[in-house]
Order: sequence, then structure tokens, then C-alpha cells
Amino acid sequence: MKKNCLTLILFFMFSIGYVHSNESPDIWDFYKVSKNSVSGGGSDSERESLIERYSKIKLILIDGEVIVDTICFIAYETTTDIASPLSYWKTTEKVEEYKKIFSEEKIPLGYQFEAIKFPNNDKDDLCLKEGLTDLIRIDNYFVFLTKSGYLITFSKRIEKNNGSPVTYRGFNYKIPNREFSWFGHPMLTNKKIVDDMNKKCDFPDDGSYYNSYFYNECDLHELASYFSKVSETLFDKKKVIYQKGEYQYNLTKKPHKEFGFEMYLNIEKDNKLIDRLSIYSWRILDSAAFIQYYYIDEDFKNIWLLNYVGSEETHDIEKWRHYKIDNSGHFKLLESISCENRDKQGIVKCHND
Repeated sequence: MKKNCLTLILFFMFSIGYVHSNESPDIWDFYKVSKNSVSGGGSDSERESLIERYSKIKLILIDGEVIVDTICFIAYETTTDIASPLSYWKTTEKVEEYKKIFSEEKIPLGYQFEAIKFPNNDKDDLCLKEGLTDLIRIDNYFVFLTKSGYLITFSKRIEKNNGSPVTYRGFNYKIPNREFSWFGHPMLTNKKIVDDMNKKCDFPDDGSYYNSYFYNECDLHELASYFSKVSETLFDKKKVIYQKGEYQYNLTKKPHKEFGFEMYLNIEKDNKLIDRLSIYSWRILDSAAFIQYYYIDEDFKNIWLLNYVGSEETHDIEKWRHYKIDNSGHFKLLESISCENRDKQGIVKCHND
């Protein structure tokens, strides 16, 4: 986990290149894996394995392709045919087998459907390597047929992805560059980011989602890239970032063993410490990475902090805080939001402290 989390941080530092698509994508969410296989065989372990593999995967239809997020993509417009069950499966026996399982899943085949058959002779096809053999579209469903005989169904998301242009290049996406400032990132002033990040950042912090279409929707991506400057910059003593009359505001760093460090904002008057606050930190443990980000307003009257934890399963926002710096140079907590761990349904519950 330590190696993976360090890779995550380094990845943000060197992310390059992007292309714009003006097309708004259609998105399908994972719906279910069929209870039975077409042949009636299969096993519970096979089915559970498919559920675990695809439960967080989404399909994206854009620019004439179906992207199976983080897995593979399919040339949708150039390989799609309108087929009847008999023309597709060739024998009435096969048709009856598939009609039965589709009926069990309450997805009627009907007389026609869109069919995308994969090139079975292409050994390098990523979808085939995943055990996906065919893709069928019926109304608001995309259904994958698999080598194991199970159906993997995705249902259409009602709303499109905010209707705005999407930034992407193949399977790689890049965030906008913001000029770095030691004052931190202004995104943190909006406490609504807590719920937004908990919803959009539910993917593993192990590197497997670097190439996800939805990776760029998670604003932790931008924060990690932005604050990489803090990790890159070394200063042994104090870094003065603001002077106001007799008050000096400076930063100091404290290392945390091998993986991590902490940065403090110190308020001094006549070279004497009045107050200090830990504003930025990252620690890499065996099970997770713990990161804290910050923002200081230009008048040095307010500070916002955001804490999150990234594990091999997901990202969670742990805490959001808003401090005021009073006229005597002390930090006063104005508002705090704490969040519980993500539950089995993928929901993070937060509350005001």
C-alpha cells in the first residue's frame, strides 16, 4: 500500500497532455449480474467474482465508442447490427436458452436488438481477455454476454454528465493547471465539496483508476496535483509567507518517519510564537494514506482544512474545518464537519460537530 500511495502522489506530479471532446457522454451504471448462467451451470463464486469486478464499473458512450471504464473499449458505431434472436444465435435451441435467462432477469429480448459481436480471433482484444464475448443493447440496458455464461447488465443513467465538454485522451485524463500559491487551494472554502467528493471519489486509492473516465470528476485529483508543490519544496527552517505589522506568519515542516510529513502555520509576534496550526500533512501507512489540505484567505483572517483517507477500496473525506484568526493572532474554530467510514452501500454519512 505504501508503494501504491507513493505512486499515486508521483502520478499527479507528472500528469501530461489532454484533448477536448465537445460531445456530452451517455453513461450507464452497473445494474446486476444474472442469478444463473445461460447453461444453468456456473457457481456462486464465479458470480460473486463478476459482481466484485464490475460493481463500480460504468459504461460511457461517447465519440462512437463504448468505454468499459478502466477495462476496455468497443467501436460501437462501426460494429453494431440490428439483429433478431434467431439471426444472432442461429439455432432455436440457443434462442430459447437466452430468452429464458433474459426473462428471468426481466429484460425481454423482443424481436430485434442492437448487437455488437467482438472479434473472436483477436487475441489482444482487452474485452475478450476479460471474458466478455458479446454486447447487446435493449432499450435502456447494455448487456454483456460472458464466457462463463452469466449476463452483466448496465442500466442507463437518467441524467447526462452535466452536459459540459469532457477532457480526455483515450483512457488518460488531465486536470486544469492552477498556479501554485502557499495560501493553498480556494476550493476548500465551499463545504459542499465534502458530500460531492464522498460521492464522486468512491474508487480505490491503489492506482487502478488512473485511467478511469470518472477519475477527473473527483476533485481530490486536482488537490493532489496542486499540493504536490508542497511535497517538492524543501525548507529547513521557516518560510515566511505573510507579514502584517508586528505579526509574522511562517511555515515550518516536521517529518513523519519514512513516509510523510506535517506542515504548520505559525503566528509570531516579536519573534515569539503566539499560536500554531497543522495545515498540511500526508502519512502513508500499510493500510491507507492520510492527507490534509488547506486554504488561507488573502487577508489572513480565515483558514479551511480538509482531511481525507485513501485506501485500497475507496476514498473518504474524514473532516472539513473552518478557522478564524482573531485580532490577537490565535486560531478559533468556527465550523467543523466530521464523516463516518463509507458503509457497505457506498454511502458516507457526515454531520456538524
